[in-house]
Amino acid sequence: MSPVATLVDGMLDLVPLPQAYVRIREIVDDPGASLRAISEVVTSDPALTGRVLRLANSAYLALASRVDSIDHAVRVLGLSQIHDIALATSAVGSLTRLKNEMFDIFDFWRMSVYTAVCARHLAVSCSLPAPQRLFIAGLMHNIGNLIIAHQLPQAYMECVQSARATERPYHLKQQELLGFDYADVGAELLRQWNLPPALVQPVALHTHVIANIASADQPFAAVMHIAATTARAAVWQDADSEPVPDYDATAVALTGTTEETIEELMQQVDTEVSEFIAILMPNA
Repeated sequence: MSPVATLVDGMLDLVPLPQAYVRIREIVDDPGASLRAISEVVTSDPALTGRVLRLANSAYLALASRVDSIDHAVRVLGLSQIHDIALATSAVGSLTRLKNEMFDIFDFWRMSVYTAVCARHLAVSCSLPAPQRLFIAGLMHNIGNLIIAHQLPQAYMECVQSARATERPYHLKQQELLGFDYADVGAELLRQWNLPPALVQPVALHTHVIANIASADQPFAAVMHIAATTARAAVWQDADSEPVPDYDATAVALTGTTEETIEELMQQVDTEVSEFIAILMPNA
């Protein structure tokens, strides 16, 4: 077993996906499943029920009429979006248990949500399929840092301190000092959660040199890279913040981003992040 797989394997009991989500995934994967079956699972989990209804009535979806029940939400959103909402809320709820004095969990999720919203906008502008899946991947792109900080706290801080001192991004210092980075660790958790490659690959590859990965993976990894880099630039405050990576040239070319479009993207995203934080972390 690789060092990354070993690191993550020890976390699964601490950060399992809730049974409600596991059952939803089973229903979505069953060609004969009914909308009623998924409604029953969602309503069995009060926290999930609340989040589904809040998202259904959010500006994110901008539906023409108010959604006032789970049956209505399932009919309007469909199995795929209900699955993705359940996955997002389940993952945030499970991983928030990994609170650590080395970082503020609210700030952590705020940057993750910022990345997620950026990724969805970029996926739409690049005409990529299923842009909501890039939202979920963006939400979870940074979870490897939670695991490294929990499992290897001293090594995590050494990487952070060295990155700040040298003004290099965290992932480069992690690769240098640990032999792997947060993207490797986060992707491994998603694999061990049995999530599909369409979610795993953008997380795994967004810290790579985009030109060096398989051409079929490049557009998705490029979107994730641009989104993650933009989020770090947006939340940067001072020398104690994570150094902002440079934009990968291939990712810029593939997504057609310019300084102007990045500024426009940041303005769009700023208005949506607070709403998503309120939906995903209502007690924050």
